[in-house]
Amino acid sequence: MFLMFSGDSHKQCRRLAGMRFLMSFVILLSCLGTCACKKVTNEFPTIPSAPTSESTDPSESENTTVASAIELTIASPLSYDTCQYLAKLYIAKSQGLLGDGVTGDTVDLSYLDSIDLPFLLKVYGTSETGCNSATLKKWKSNGSMPDIFLTDSFDEVVKDGLAMPVTSQLSSITLLSADRIYPRQVSQFFVNGEQYGIPYQTSCAVLFCDMEVLITAGIPAVSFRQSRNSLLTLLSQIDELNAEEKTVLPFYQAEDMVPYLPCAMYNHTYLSSSSEEDQNEQAYRDSFSYVESLIRSGYSSETLTAEDSELLFAGVSPLLSRKVGIWVGTTDQLPIYDNYMPNTLSLMQFPGMKDDEYTVPLLISYPFCVSSSCEDPQLACELMSFIALDEDALLLSARLQPREGYLPSISSPSVWSGIMSSRKYGNYLAQYYELMGQAIYIPSVSQSSLYQKDVEFLQERIAGLFPIEPDEENE
Repeated sequence: MFLMFSGDSHKQCRRLAGMRFLMSFVILLSCLGTCACKKVTNEFPTIPSAPTSESTDPSESENTTVASAIELTIASPLSYDTCQYLAKLYIAKSQGLLGDGVTGDTVDLSYLDSIDLPFLLKVYGTSETGCNSATLKKWKSNGSMPDIFLTDSFDEVVKDGLAMPVTSQLSSITLLSADRIYPRQVSQFFVNGEQYGIPYQTSCAVLFCDMEVLITAGIPAVSFRQSRNSLLTLLSQIDELNAEEKTVLPFYQAEDMVPYLPCAMYNHTYLSSSSEEDQNEQAYRDSFSYVESLIRSGYSSETLTAEDSELLFAGVSPLLSRKVGIWVGTTDQLPIYDNYMPNTLSLMQFPGMKDDEYTVPLLISYPFCVSSSCEDPQLACELMSFIALDEDALLLSARLQPREGYLPSISSPSVWSGIMSSRKYGNYLAQYYELMGQAIYIPSVSQSSLYQKDVEFLQERIAGLFPIEPDEENE
């Protein structure tokens, strides 16, 4: 049985680790403040170190350890068994028990079974992208708030006080060193001078293709690398199937490209559709004009009347109808589309300006946060950082519970190759590895009021440019 973490020896270890790592973490946070894409405070405070001395009665500490067991609850898409094995791997590595050459890919699960956790770990299941603010509030009102949670509503959980700032707790965790993480990604979760979360999983905005439609149009294969010209050519070829009557839709909702195109074509940070200043940026104006040209050419769905849509899709969801050639999505949706088109689904990057060039990855990152009601935030931070950022933890998680459509949040080549080589669509996503340092982060994961306002404004603007005439029979 392993000793509890509340003993003096473990506290001293924490203090020493904190002091050693403090300076590098402060430098890292200073860098993050200059590269964050979200409009948050860019000044990082000096992180306080752990006290250098503390008066504690060892016998009192031991009695406390025996009398009260530590409990941690984690809410994520990971199963109970996966979470248990990851926690046991954390104990094995922190105690130096894993063994030379043993990795998350090769560790014997029966060995992990033999490890006793020095805390009680409970697990709540969530959707693939985590839980939202409403779910957390419900748990809180029921007195069952998790200590660690993955969320797809970061801005809301911070605003509602559901997550605690963990800047000081993270300062002692070496997994956050700048040479192994993506600083811009970490900075997405830095708000008002405090770090509120760390990246766990990341999806990427892409263009999906149903090759069944494209093959019918005489397009046997598509390149992952696309430009604005090559995409127009593809859409024109697909539209030739509609020479006599409308049988397919080349592109579904071209307006969905607008939040991403300025980033892809001009390597520009996120531009708000509802900000007059951002709309005047050349990158935004050119991107909107490009989307407008797709709609005016009849390639997209914005000008379809209700009658047109009913005739074409017969009440079936357009993206599952097998009558749409290309559409916008994020890679976390891969399992959904693969279920309906397992042999004909393909991916393309967002188009750039030049042919045969990669555009920057357009990422949406989902963080782990610590609950504001957590009683042991240091232990919670250590465990969530291990699960999210340790190479062996990521390899073990991918081995136990393979999940399609997510990019690693660390730069380890072994993690990237280990995960991507075993995924059905990993050959597409692996192409982003060398570009991750240039990635641009889209704030849709935060469900911020700004982003929602942008979506509504864009829809109204498109509707104003392309008003749908009422059907003659209804006039």
